[in-house]
Amino acid sequence: MNAPSKKPKSSFRRKFLIGTAWVGGGLAVAASVGGALAWRRVSNAQKFMLPVDHAKGESSFNAWLKIAPDSTVTVAVPRQDMGQGIYTMLAMLVAEELDADWTKVKPEQAPLNPVYGNMTALVDGAPPAMKSMVGMVSKVLGLQATGGSTSTRDGWMPMRVAAASARAMLLAVAAQKWSVPASELTIEKSIVMHKKTGKRAPFGEFAKEAAALTPPANVSLKSQSEWKLLGTSPPRTDVVEKSTGNAQFGIDVRLDGMLYAAVKHIDLVQGELQAVRWKSGAAPKGVLHEVRGSDWFAVIGASYWSMQQALKDVELVGGGATAVMLSSSRLAEVYERVLDGQDGDLSPIAKPLRRTFAEKGNTLRMIAGTDVAKRVEAKYSVPFLAHATMEPMNCTARIRDGKVDVWVGNQAPTIVQWLAASAANVSGDNVTVHTPYLGGGFGRRSDMEVVRQALACAKVTGGKPVQVIWSREEDVKHDAYRPAVTCKMSAAFDEKGGVGAWYHAIVGPSVTKAFIKRLNPMLAGDDPPDKTNCEGAAEAPYRSAFANFQVDHAQVDLPIPMGYWRSVGHSFNAFFVESFVDEIANALNKDPYLFRLELLKDEPRFAKVLNAAASAAKWNTPLSPIAGGKVGRGIAVAESFKSIVAQVVDVEVIGKQIKLRRVVSAVDCGFALDPENVKAQISSAAIFGLTAALKGKITLKESQVEQNNFNDYGLLSLAEAPEFETVIVNSGDALGGIGEVGLPPVAPALANAIFAATRKRLREMPFVM
Repeated sequence: MNAPSKKPKSSFRRKFLIGTAWVGGGLAVAASVGGALAWRRVSNAQKFMLPVDHAKGESSFNAWLKIAPDSTVTVAVPRQDMGQGIYTMLAMLVAEELDADWTKVKPEQAPLNPVYGNMTALVDGAPPAMKSMVGMVSKVLGLQATGGSTSTRDGWMPMRVAAASARAMLLAVAAQKWSVPASELTIEKSIVMHKKTGKRAPFGEFAKEAAALTPPANVSLKSQSEWKLLGTSPPRTDVVEKSTGNAQFGIDVRLDGMLYAAVKHIDLVQGELQAVRWKSGAAPKGVLHEVRGSDWFAVIGASYWSMQQALKDVELVGGGATAVMLSSSRLAEVYERVLDGQDGDLSPIAKPLRRTFAEKGNTLRMIAGTDVAKRVEAKYSVPFLAHATMEPMNCTARIRDGKVDVWVGNQAPTIVQWLAASAANVSGDNVTVHTPYLGGGFGRRSDMEVVRQALACAKVTGGKPVQVIWSREEDVKHDAYRPAVTCKMSAAFDEKGGVGAWYHAIVGPSVTKAFIKRLNPMLAGDDPPDKTNCEGAAEAPYRSAFANFQVDHAQVDLPIPMGYWRSVGHSFNAFFVESFVDEIANALNKDPYLFRLELLKDEPRFAKVLNAAASAAKWNTPLSPIAGGKVGRGIAVAESFKSIVAQVVDVEVIGKQIKLRRVVSAVDCGFALDPENVKAQISSAAIFGLTAALKGKITLKESQVEQNNFNDYGLLSLAEAPEFETVIVNSGDALGGIGEVGLPPVAPALANAIFAATRKRLREMPFVM
C-alpha cells in the first residue's frame, strides 16, 4: 500500500457523535470519576421523575425507579431489549441496591429524556484524542441508543446510585416512624426490618413519604461481598410473556383504524426512483394510497397481504445521477489494486483515503529487507453480510392533531424522535416513540429507513395509523450491509527465529461514514477517523510482542448501503489476525495454542482466558472421527468491547462437508453479573459468527443484490449447530460487554480447526472446501 496519511481531518461535528453511538467498548470513566458522573446523572434525574400510575398509588423517586404501595418496584430501562436480556440485567442493578424481592421487580421501557443518554457508547466510539470532548458533548446530546455492548456498563453507576438513594430515603422514613436509628435498619426481599425491636414492614408502606424527601447528598454502594442477586441468574423478566406469546414486538402493534403499507425498492442498491408503471394501467382495487420515496414505492390499504400482492403488478424504473454500476467481481479487482498501492483506474470507486492506525518501529523496512524465505504473507477477505433479523423490518406511525406517535423496534429512539419531529414539522415534545421488544437487532434496527417510510405514509392517511412492513426479500436485497473487507498480512522473522515485524494492510469502507450518510447525506462530507475500520487489528493482543508493528487502512467509499453489524470491525479483523497467527505458528512448526501463550507473555489476562478455554476443551486430547471424516481442533482469542473471549472449535470434515462438533469458550467480562445469560449470549454470538463463516455472503451483479431470501442466504440450522460449553473467568477488571463478544474469535477458530484437519488454509469467508 502507498504511504498513508498520518494526519486525520480535524472536522468533528454532531455527525461523528451520532455515528459512534453504536460502536466501542470499555467503561466510560474510572470508578472514582464514574461515581461523580453517576451522581450528576442521578441529580439530573431528580428533575425528571419517572411518570407514575396514580391509580396504583406509585411513588417516583427519580428517573430510574418508582415503588407502589404493594412494594412493586418498576425500573425504567433506557435500552432496547432484542433478546440479550437487558431488561433483566438493568433491573437487577436496581433490585440489588434496594434489596428488593425479585418477583416484585418489573422493568419498563424508559421514556425519552436526555438523562437516559448512552454516554458510554458515544465515548467508546470516539478516537482516544477526542474522548474527553465527546464525553462532555454526550451529556448535552442525551442520545438514547443500544449498541456497542454498552448497556450494562452505561447503567452500572447511575442505576445503582439511584437505587441506593431510594433505599436511604425509605430507611429514613421507617426510622422516623419507628423512632430508631436508620443505621440499625435492614432490608430483605423488600421488607424493612429492625432486629432489636422485631419491627418489620414492606418498604412499599414508606414509599409515598420517602419519595417526597430530598435525596441524600451521598450514598454508599454495596461491595461485591454484599451482593445477593448480582452474580446469580434469577428468572428473566421476559420469559413468561415470550413463552406464552404475549410479548409485544413492533409487528404485533394493532390500532383502531390501522392501515397497512407494503414497500418495494428499485432493483439497484443505489439510485433514484424514476418511474412507476402499473402493468394493468392502474393500481389494483384496494390500494387506497400510493407513496413515492427517493428509491422506493409503497401502497397502502386495509391489509398487508393484499398490498404485498398489489406490488406484484408494479414495475419500478430506477437510475438517475446517483446510480452506479458495480459488481462483486469488479469490487474484488478494485480492492486488489488498492491493496497493491494503486490508486488509479478504480472506477466506479473514488481514490481511497489511507491512514495508519498503529505504528511501532520500522515495520515496512524490516519486512522489505527480509528474505522471502523468512517471511509469512497471506491475504484474507470477507463479503458483505445481511443482518437477517427474525422479525421483518416494520414501523407503525400516526400523525394526527399536531402529534406524532411511532411504534417501532429500534436501537436509537432519540433519532426516531428527531426524524418524526422533522417529518411532521412539530417539536420533539409532540412526538411519542413506543419501543416494544425487538425481534433481533444486531445493528440492523439502528438504520432508520423503515421509520422514514412509515412517516411518509402516515402523512397521506388522514390521521389514521399505518404499519409499514418489509418482505423478507426486500430486507435481504436492501439491507444496510456489513461491509466487504480484504487485507494483506506480512510477518518477518528475526535472527532468533521469532517474529520481528508484523504488518497488516486493510482495504474497506468506513461503516460509520456510510451509516451517517444514510441517516442524513448532508452530514457525511468529512472523514473523521473511524475506529471500527481497524478495531481488533490496531490493538491486537500480540502487539507488545513485536518490536515492529504497523496497521494501515485504505478507506474506499462504496455506493452500497452499509451499517453496523454484530461486533462491527471485530467481526472481520479477528478473523484476519487469528488466522494469520496460526499461519505463523505453522511456519515455525509450533503448537498454535502454545505459540499464542509465547506472544502473550506480557498479557496475563489474555493468557488466563486462553488457558481456560484450552483446558476446558482438553486441547491435547486427540479427536476421533464420528462419521469417518478428518477431524481437527482450532483455537483463537480476541478482545472486543473490553471483554476477552477465547474459543476452541472441534470440526469434522467429510469430503466437502464441514461438520461442527463443539465450541468451547472462555470469557472474561470483568465479572459475570448474570452468569447464565453470559453463557447464552456467548453461544448466541458464536452461532451468528458460525453462520457468517459457513453461509453468509451478499453478492452484487450490476448493482443488484443477487440473494433474495433464506433459500439463498441461509442461516445455521439447529441440526447443524455444535455443542456449546462456556467457562467464565471473573478477573475483577472493569466490566466489559457481552452481547457481541462471542462472535469475533469463532470464525478463525473454525478456520484453524479446518486447517488442522485437512492442511487446507481457508482465507475467504464463507468457507468452502
